[in-house]
Amino acid sequence: MHRIKNKIKKAGLLSIAALILASPVFSQGVPEFLKGKIHSIDTSGQRIEKAMEAAFKAFKDDYKEGSYYFTGYIFPSRHDIQMGGKWAHSEPYTVNSRGDKIKVSRLSKDKNDRYSVSSSEDKGEPAGLLFLNRREGNKTSLVDLHIFDLDQNFHFDDEPIYWLGEKQSNESVDFLKDMFERSDEELGEDLVFVLYSHDNDSIPEFLKKVSMGSYGEEVRESAIFWLGNIKDSKSLEYLKEIFNKTNEIEIKKKVIFSFQLSDSNEAVEELIKIAKTEDSREVRKNAIFWLGQKASEKSVAALKDVVEGSKEDDEVKKSAVFALSQLPKNQAVPVLIDIAKNNKSAVVRKNAIFWLGQTGDERALKFFEDILLKK
Repeated sequence: MHRIKNKIKKAGLLSIAALILASPVFSQGVPEFLKGKIHSIDTSGQRIEKAMEAAFKAFKDDYKEGSYYFTGYIFPSRHDIQMGGKWAHSEPYTVNSRGDKIKVSRLSKDKNDRYSVSSSEDKGEPAGLLFLNRREGNKTSLVDLHIFDLDQNFHFDDEPIYWLGEKQSNESVDFLKDMFERSDEELGEDLVFVLYSHDNDSIPEFLKKVSMGSYGEEVRESAIFWLGNIKDSKSLEYLKEIFNKTNEIEIKKKVIFSFQLSDSNEAVEELIKIAKTEDSREVRKNAIFWLGQKASEKSVAALKDVVEGSKEDDEVKKSAVFALSQLPKNQAVPVLIDIAKNNKSAVVRKNAIFWLGQTGDERALKFFEDILLKK
């Protein structure tokens, strides 16, 4: 299994190997989508911690030191996510351990076996949560965890799974938050995503706390990213608070990235404010870059203000010119031509001409013709 943190990179969303789909409410016992070495743990009236202890007690009687086993349960998720297209496949995914990692795979001739992720304003669908545990004497150690799609089938050939049934959101969140405080940085980063995936009102505040806490940099950055993915007014206020209270350049840049995930006017206005007033030139340039990805009247006007302003140096202005060049051609080309003709800085004019040359637009070609032939 690839680490959870690496499964989002290309699409901006986490590319987990097995993801969330609509599913019926499952009764206690072994659900039909689990195959192979399956054991059901009676968790009636038990907290998750006690159910985990019961699973370990059942496991250790039959397996030696250093052996691995799985535990799992269903929780309410915020996501609508599909694995393998719109329909479940008859061929199951195999689940086993590889070192201290969960490996989920399926030998398939279907080249279209892809995941997809979508967030909804409505409630998400139930999801499965899988834990990989290792026996260490008379204790057990959690080494990995994984979210999986309840509309697919999963076969446990090697290590057994002890199934704990369905858990309420608050119970699961409390259990995972406690686990997070005791985890190392690698597992902590994965737990941040799993907690974010819960449909629970306490998650934005948890992510803010992690972002501003004394945790590892990657854990904090992950919390900022997922906070930006919630895209509501409370999360936006938390991002502003994080930005205003930190002096760390990289953390500020992560907050800026999370701002640009939102299409709200408030998020755009915050990017404009940072681009114009932030003390750090590096941070201003970063905000300017992401404004260039927003094809809105406000962002274009803000970028033009930076280019024409007297307070900024040429390097910052060149960043704004580049950002303008990333807009759709109908917006970018006229602005770049105006800068190339009229900006007071020769460096900035030259930069605008360079980016005009990259557009291949007929208006840019006409501009170059007029310059070269001095029409």
